[in-house]
Amino acid sequence: MSLLPSCKDVQSLATEYQEGHLSFSDRFGIRVHLLLCWACRAFIRGLEALPGITKRALAPPGGAPPEAQKALAATLKRLKS
Repeated sequence: MSLLPSCKDVQSLATEYQEGHLSFSDRFGIRVHLLLCWACRAFIRGLEALPGITKRALAPPGGAPPEAQKALAATLKRLKS
């Protein structure tokens, strides 16, 4: 990789960059690139957001609030009568 990496270089090394697995010169080159390139900054921000998005998407659904459960039970009871 050259001193100033291309967008393709940044995107292909983004995970290693975030995990701290790159050499100092590679990290420095990516940081300089990110200062200059809004598209790659957005790409990195998107990668940083993925764990939280995944966690929320895979979380079990929360139950209804107690008030809603009571109202539903009362409504179902009235319907059965």
